[in-house]
Order: sequence, then C-alpha cells, then structure tokens
Amino acid sequence: MPVRPDPLRYLGLALPGPLLLAIMAAGLQHQYALSETLRHEARASFERRAIATTLIPRMADAESGQRGFIITGDDRFLQGYAPARAAVFAGFAALERDLAADPRQFARLRTMRVLAVRKFAEMDAVIAARRRNGLRGAAPLVERGDGAAVMQRMRALSAEIVQAAGVARDNSVAAFQRRTNANLRSIWVGIATMGLIVLAIAAAFWRQSMARYNARCEAFENAERNRTILDSTIDAIAIIDPVGTIETINRAASELLGYPPHELVGRNVTTVLRIDDTSLPLHERVRMVGGRLEQPYRPDRTLLHRDGHEVSVDVALGVIHLPDGPHIVVSARDVSERRRVERLKDALMSTVSHELRTPLTSVVGALGLLRAGSAGPLPDQATRLIEIAENNSRRLIRLINDMLDIDRIQSGMLHLARMPIDLADVVDRAAVGSQGLGVAESVHIASTLPNGEVPVLGDPDRLLQVITNLVSNAVRASPTGGVVRIGLTRSEAGGKAIVTVDDEGPGVPSAFRTRIFGRFERADGEQGVGTGLGLAISREIIARHDGRIWFEDRPGGGSRFAFALDLQRKAVPLVEPSPAPCVLICEDDVDMACALETMVADLGYRAERVGTVEAARAALARRGFAALLLDVERADESGWALVEGLRAADGAAVPPIIVVAARDPEALADPIADELLDWLVKPVDPQRLGRAIETATRRSGGTRATILHVDDDPDVLSVAETALHRDARILKATDLATARALLETERPDIAILDLHLPEGSGLQLLPMLIDADGLAIPTIIFSAHEIAPDAAGMVDAVLVKSRESLPDLTATVRRILAARGRQ
Repeated sequence: MPVRPDPLRYLGLALPGPLLLAIMAAGLQHQYALSETLRHEARASFERRAIATTLIPRMADAESGQRGFIITGDDRFLQGYAPARAAVFAGFAALERDLAADPRQFARLRTMRVLAVRKFAEMDAVIAARRRNGLRGAAPLVERGDGAAVMQRMRALSAEIVQAAGVARDNSVAAFQRRTNANLRSIWVGIATMGLIVLAIAAAFWRQSMARYNARCEAFENAERNRTILDSTIDAIAIIDPVGTIETINRAASELLGYPPHELVGRNVTTVLRIDDTSLPLHERVRMVGGRLEQPYRPDRTLLHRDGHEVSVDVALGVIHLPDGPHIVVSARDVSERRRVERLKDALMSTVSHELRTPLTSVVGALGLLRAGSAGPLPDQATRLIEIAENNSRRLIRLINDMLDIDRIQSGMLHLARMPIDLADVVDRAAVGSQGLGVAESVHIASTLPNGEVPVLGDPDRLLQVITNLVSNAVRASPTGGVVRIGLTRSEAGGKAIVTVDDEGPGVPSAFRTRIFGRFERADGEQGVGTGLGLAISREIIARHDGRIWFEDRPGGGSRFAFALDLQRKAVPLVEPSPAPCVLICEDDVDMACALETMVADLGYRAERVGTVEAARAALARRGFAALLLDVERADESGWALVEGLRAADGAAVPPIIVVAARDPEALADPIADELLDWLVKPVDPQRLGRAIETATRRSGGTRATILHVDDDPDVLSVAETALHRDARILKATDLATARALLETERPDIAILDLHLPEGSGLQLLPMLIDADGLAIPTIIFSAHEIAPDAAGMVDAVLVKSRESLPDLTATVRRILAARGRQ
C-alpha cells in the first residue's frame, strides 16, 4: 500500500534554503551595520577635526576684535566677540560628547577648554581696563603677554587634537574599506552557495520528476494489464467505493447489465442491485466485520439489467483496503444457462420421481399384499415368483432412490429430519429388514445390541438407509454360508454411539481404499448389483449427522464398516410411534398361540400372548385390548369363566371376543357370551380372522375413522385401500376437484396427499382440511417428490414413495389414529 507523504520530512528538506538565505541576509545586514558604523565614525572624525580646526580661528577672531577695541575704543570691533566666544564653547561641548570615549583626546580637550576660559577671562579684563582707564589702563595688561602664552598653548593642543582626529579618520576609512571588501567576498560566497543549492534542488526535482514519470509509466502498465485481465474474464467485475458508488466495471459487466461503462461508473450500486435499507453503510450491507466478509460467496442473487429485467448470478465478494476505506470487489457470474440446465434436470428428475416411483410403489405394494395372502393362499411356485418380482422391484427402487439422493446431495437439497431417537431400535429394524436378503444370499445376519436405549439425535429413516446399505454390501461380499454381524456399542468416555457391520469377505483391495467412498466407485473387476453410490450417500448422511464413517480390516479376515454418532447425554424424549391396536391371545397350546400371534402381526396389529386364564385376567386388568382371542376349551378352567369374572369386576368392559376352538359352537354346552364376535374353528382362516379383528377394533373404538387419499395414480389408491381398509373408511380422489367435492360433505380423520397432481399440488387442500372444532386435520404427504422443509412443517408426516414402503404408511396412519383415540 502506498505510504502517505510525511510533511515533516518535506519541511526538513525545504527549510535549509530559506534558513541559509535568512543567515546570509542577517550576515549582510550585520556587515552593512558595521560598515555604517565605520562610515559614521569616519564622518564623526572628520567633523571633530573640522570643529577642532575652527576653535583657534574663532579664538583669533575674538582676540582681533578685542585688539581693535583696545586700540580704537570703538565698540564696533566687539560685535563678533560674543558670537566667537559662544561658537568656541559650543565647539568644546560638541567635541566633549564625541571624545568622551577617548580619554587622551578628552583630556586634551578639557585642558584646551580651561585655557580658553583663561584666555577669554584675560581678554575680558583688558576690555574692562580699556573701558575704565582707556588705552593707558589696558596697555600694561597687554604688554604682560599672558594672553599670548595661553593662545600659544591652545594652538599646540589644537594641533594635537586635529592630528589625532586625522589618524582616527584614516583608521576608520581603512576599516570601512576592509569591511566593504569583506562584504563583497561574503556576497560572492553567498551567490556561489545559492547557485550550488539551486543546482542541487534542480537535480533533486529532476530525479523526483523522473521517479514520478517512471511510477506513472508503471502504474499505466499495471492499469492496462489489469484492465486487459478484467476485460478478458467472463465474469462481471465491479469495484465499489466505501459509500456504495461504482468506481469501475469490466467489459463483461457492461455486457451483462447493458450499461456502457461511462453511464454506470459514478452511480450508486442500487442502480443494479436492490437493497432494502440503503441508509446503512456499505460495510454493514455486505456484512463485513473486522475488515473481513462474513459471507464472501453468495449464490443465487439477481442484478437489474438496464432494460429492467432481472439477471440471475452467483456473486463473490472481496475487499481492497485503501486509505479512504474498504472497497468491495464484486464478481458476478451469469448462471442463466446453468439455471436452464438445472430446470431441465429438475424436470427429468421430477419425471423419474413420479413416473417411476409411483408405479413401482403400486407394484411393490401389490406384490407385498399378494405375498401376505390378501388374495388368498398361493401355490409355493407362485409365492416364489412373487418374491422374485418383489425383490427386483425393490432393487430398482433402490437404484432410483440412490440416483435421486446423489442429485440432492450435489444440489444441497438433501434434508434430514433430526430428532431424538433410539439408535438401537434403528439397528434392530435394519437387522430384521435385511434377513430376506441374507436368506436369498445364503448368508446369516446376526445382531448384537446393548441393554437399554442408545439415544442419539438423527433421522431414523436416513440412518436406517445407511445401515441397510452397509449390511447389503457385507452380504454381497460374504461367501455362501458366511455370517454378517451387526453391532452397536456405547462409548461413554468418548460420548459416542458406534455401529459396526462385519463381514467375512476378502476385504477391501488396497487400490480401492482411497476412493471407496467416492461416487460411482466400484472395485476393479467387481461384478454384481450396485451403482457405486451407496457408500457416497452413506458418507454424506453421516457427515450431516456430525458423525464419522470409516472402514478397517478385521483381524480374523474380512472388513468392518462403522460409523459413530454423538450420544445424547441429556435426558431427551425419544420419538416413538403410537402403538397399533393390541389383541390379547389366550391359548394354552404354545404352537397354536405362536401361529395366532404371527397371523395378528401380519395383519398389522400387535399381540400379547398368555397361556392361562389367570394370566389373561391379569392382563385385562392391567390394560385394555381391541379384541380377545380366546380358546374356550382349556385344561385349567373354562374361557367363559374368564368373561364372567370380568363382568363382575366393577363393571369392567369386556373386549370383543373371537373364539378359537377345535369344534363348532353347537358341540359345546357352555352358554355363548354376548361379547362374542366370531367363532373360528381350527385351523384358523387368516382372512376371516382379519375381518373379525377389524370389526372388533371398530366396535371397541366407536365410529370408524375416515381417511381421504388423494393421488393421481389409481393403482396407488387401490393398493393403499387394500392395506388400510381394516383401519378406516377410505375416500379416494385422483384430482383436486374431486377432493374438494368430498371435503364439502366429509370430515376425514386423516388426509393422505400426493404433491404431484394434474392441476397442482395436494398442499393446496390444506386450507380445507379443518375439523369441526376448527383444528387442522392430520395430514400425511405420500409422494414421489421431496418436500421443502418449510412445507414439511405444515403436515404431520412425510413419506417418500419407494423409500418408505406401504407398511410404513400403514404404521403412520395407525399411529395418528391411535393418538386421536380412533383405535
């Protein structure tokens, strides 16, 4: 950065010249004063000499006038006597002032003055004698000669004074001449010095001028170089001064905004950028703290073109610290073409999401219902074919999900619903859900879970996706008959929950280790299913959980993949779905009790199994059940005795009873209870059992719940209805108009909405989904499309088709119904 000139330095360079001139002027003035002094001394000496030379003539004039008066007695001769006398003593007074500093001359002058007094006294005495006694009275005094002796002495003293004055005059003139010569020499020395100084100043100015010229040349070259660089870049660049004025723009900015440079330079930045609060200083508008920008890169911004339309840009900001304040460098890249490509890609992804996910969801749901016996018993060969079709459909769904997930990761749109969960439950679900894959690959899957909960903050579905992916990779890597071990441990010291998946495969090749978590990466020569995206997606999901994922070799062979998440140390409520309706099974035959429990679970209900009437009585006293599966032919006591005991227990309600017996009711002598809902003869028909339990749940829960399902795919509506018809009455709509018409007359307990409908989004129905109390009706989004986080906050659950299966939808519906007291 350039250094500001130091005024003291320039003052120090500038002062010697004037100071030297002042010294020279003072010296010349001093020399002139000395010369003047010498000149005055010479003049005074001349005047003293002149005065001294006039004293004797003045005395002689006075003496001549006295003699003329003595001889003639005529007073006219005395007319010059008094003036001569006054002039003599005035001369003495002037000489005394001038010669006061010269003792010898002053002494001569005083002596001469005394003599002059004596002379005038003698002449006054002669004149007085002449006046009194005439010539005879004055003659003796004159003949005595006293006056002549005094005059003789005065002439000698006058000559000495005049001679000394002449010597002083000559000395003064010589000194004046010397001083004059010295002044001349000083003047020439000063002229020579000033000449040298002027030459030095001229040389300094020449060097400074050349330095400025070279600096201007360098600045010009740098400016031209920078201008060329700026104009050759494809990004629009502008420099903004501290008050928000545009100082310069490059050619790309001019072309992007439609302004010639001279029209935009000097104008405020608000000309091309909308800013809400223009009263704030520029550094606050761009959020600059301590000379640094909090957010240098700002994507997805808009600039204003000269013709008024908006230009989409990504903006990068920089700071130049200059003496007048920080200047902001704005670099903007036109992303219009990228936006167009992204829109095309989004349209393709939307098509993939809807046109592939929706039918695949119907296919998988229908196959799952067939396999569960919804259409009746199937031959073994048909069951096997259905399993093959279902497995491959799910494989295709996973491929589509991986492609969409990696796209969302790249675009930053992968959203996580982090909440307090029990990681042990997620691991257990992954282990149970992967059993089918293990059986298909002849690989045993074992899991080891700690006692108690393992609380973490996470998205259960995404963490389940990670564990399922690691287990799937481990199963494929393991040999036939191998074992995949899933483990979960708590590291209390480190505050981590660690999930591990061990296989017995050949391990990770050394050449593949550095890129194993990359996208579309597969080991050289690897065969089989998979896109190479699973581990990349897993890494991103774990990273967004603030966790770490890694792999390592197992000491006994094979590989271990693991990830660690932070444990929740504080007691937080774990989010658990509300339980499905529970059926109490009272059967003393263990095998039969297990078979009934399996059937009830397959129908989507929970089951609690007891072997004795006493245990059943205790269970019914402890809690309520949707139905009671009762074997009335018992060894301990009659099942009807259980019912009678419940009736007598303070009016306790008896749940609907479904009898399971080996004989028809006519063969039994016991009375039929009023609570009897159905009589099933062993072996039990699963379909009839399902209808009976469905009736029991409706009877035990009051009026039957109603569900509005809106989806443009009739197959999805049919499959969902088949899965949910036991839980509620299903209202179906394939478009918004039909749904609005149904809502005019119906008030559903739950709404299931698809986002992608022919005339809009299912979210448009939310304003109409209000119950009689003015409260929002619980809403589930079941769609092939991802939903934005703000929209997700407006509904009760979000399920993505093909990622969350039909059982997930069923479980979510039952959880909401149970929370509303409808199950």
